[in-house]
This record gives sequence, structure tokens and C-alpha cells, in this order.
Amino acid sequence: MATKLQLITAMYDHALSKLTSSASEWQGFLRSAARNYKLAFEEQVLVHAQRPDASAVLEIEKWNTRFGRWVNRGATGIAVVDRDTPGKLRLRYYFDISDTHESRRSRPVPLWEMQPEYEADVIETLEATFGDLAEKETLAEAIYSAAQNAVTDIITDYLHDLLSCCKCYSKKGPKKGIIIIEKSPTRPPKPLRVVG
Repeated sequence: MATKLQLITAMYDHALSKLTSSASEWQGFLRSAARNYKLAFEEQVLVHAQRPDASAVLEIEKWNTRFGRWVNRGATGIAVVDRDTPGKLRLRYYFDISDTHESRRSRPVPLWEMQPEYEADVIETLEATFGDLAEKETLAEAIYSAAQNAVTDIITDYLHDLLSCCKCYSKKGPKKGIIIIEKSPTRPPKPLRVVG
């Protein structure tokens, strides 16, 4: 019989495959991860797999001591692999804010949310950090343009490493459905063709 740790590890592998299977799955994961941005990637994947609607997760002790909130009786924890214990893997459990209730000494939980009045400042910071943005009428366009700039800046540094560790590339060349990147010393890389 499998241990809980083995089950959670299998859940992680399955969730990782699922969230990379389509754009909508990936976007759902990103929405979940954005709400729990302080967690490690592996923890974000497991939180999304178990409670995609979780908006703020902490361990029971931190809910009690930091925010004076108590976990509701019967609440089910979100299992993640605890990598902080040297030499031994074990599970750690998070609880979402919806699994808690206030006490007499409760403090407000600061849930991050982008305020519209800060969008212009954020766009300006993105442009200062990532260079001229092709599109910046909306915050979404600015983030997308900043991401494109970031990828353009680093893709040639990492492309060989990505292809060499990827099952989609062999000594004979890329397999069907793979995008070939044209590299040029004078221009940013761009997709050249799709094989197949």
C-alpha cells in the first residue's frame, strides 16, 4: 500500500502533466499560483491540484500566531512535501483562509490585489526594467510585452540547454510539431518553422 508521501508525489507528477497539457490548464494554474505567490513552485502545483480556489494558505501554527485565526474543526489540510527537514522527506499541511475563523485577537490578513490607480506606475516600472514595450495600452498588454522582451533577451542563452534536455529533440533533429528558433547575432531570435 502506498504511503501518503508516495500518493502526494504521484499527485504532483500527474498535476504537472495536466497543467502543461493545454493553455487553459496553465492559465488556471497561474491564477492559483498568483494568489499564493510566496510558495515554492512545487507547493503551488500541489495547492492547485488539491484546492485551485485557495486564496491564502498557511500552516495551522502560522494562522494561530500571526493572524489569531483558528482552523475550523474538520477542515482538510492541503498536503505538500516538506523539504525543510534535512535528510528526511515528510508532508506539511497548509490550510486556506476559508478553512479558518476569527478569534478575539484576530488581525487582518493582507490579501494582495492590484489596484487600478497603480497600473500606470506598474507599466512604467515594467518598461524601465524590460525595455521599450511594444504594447502598453493596458496592464495585460504591458505584462505580455515585458515577458516577450525578457524571453527575447535570454532565449539564446538557454535554447541549447532546453533542447538538449528535451525529449522532443534528438541527434537527427527536432521531432514533428517542434518550433525551430532562428538565431542571429544581430537580431532577436524568432520562430522559423514548425516541423512536420
